[in-house]
Amino acid sequence: MYSKEYIRRIGFSISIFLFVIIAAGCSSVKETTSSWRNNEIKIDGDISDWQNTLESIPDKKFAVGFKNDNNFLYICLITDDRMKIMQMFRNGFITWLTPNGDDEKKLGIKFPISNKEIGIAQFQGMNREMIPSENIEKIITQLLNGQKEFKIINKDKFPLNLLSLENTEGIKLGLGYKANNFVYELQIPLASSNYLTKINSFSGDKINVHFETERAEFENAMGRMPESGVTPRGGGQMPSGQRGSGRMKQGMPGLQNSEPINYSFDVILQQQPK
Repeated sequence: MYSKEYIRRIGFSISIFLFVIIAAGCSSVKETTSSWRNNEIKIDGDISDWQNTLESIPDKKFAVGFKNDNNFLYICLITDDRMKIMQMFRNGFITWLTPNGDDEKKLGIKFPISNKEIGIAQFQGMNREMIPSENIEKIITQLLNGQKEFKIINKDKFPLNLLSLENTEGIKLGLGYKANNFVYELQIPLASSNYLTKINSFSGDKINVHFETERAEFENAMGRMPESGVTPRGGGQMPSGQRGSGRMKQGMPGLQNSEPINYSFDVILQQQPK
């Protein structure tokens, strides 16, 4: 007969083992190796420089690509998810860069910068399939034209610098929208470059790249809004099981259908081919 202490220890060990397995399975960090830049990359919001190098992320509705040379890391992200696009413009989009797991040297590039003038109605409208593509393109083009600056932030999201897209820091950013695809491009200097603002990494090193779109305050509050028998803005109908409940448990139609981008990559920088 096993003692109670022995059984307790076995149970504790199994719990730890299961926790490790579950944690590993839930991890959203993907390891990949960047491609060596063997062609000119124009940071202009056009994916023609990224042919055959973009990797689709299952169930996340976006694709990414990474390239590097000895002086720069190049990043491209594309999505055709309208809600993700609007989240990026309204809430702001951050690309976090952490060299060799050193959180103290973590750097964030926030672009687009949040635009609180984009309201709930536009959020809902972007998710309606009946809106003609040319109208969507017009809306996004207007938003693109308003992007002139970006922020450099630290790990606590404290702004370190506000720079124009035309700058002398070696950081280039580009946005584009074509054939229903929204394109984000970034060029950031590496340690071997002569720029002051750079990632403290060299070819062959590993960089954690984390993409983050924050939720707007009104999105977080959707589940707390009283129903009061009022039809949601935009003409949507509440589920019959929630009428009279006094709360909207599922949020407003069109807003709950797309999670913000929140995904990480451990990117191994390619070394120059011999």
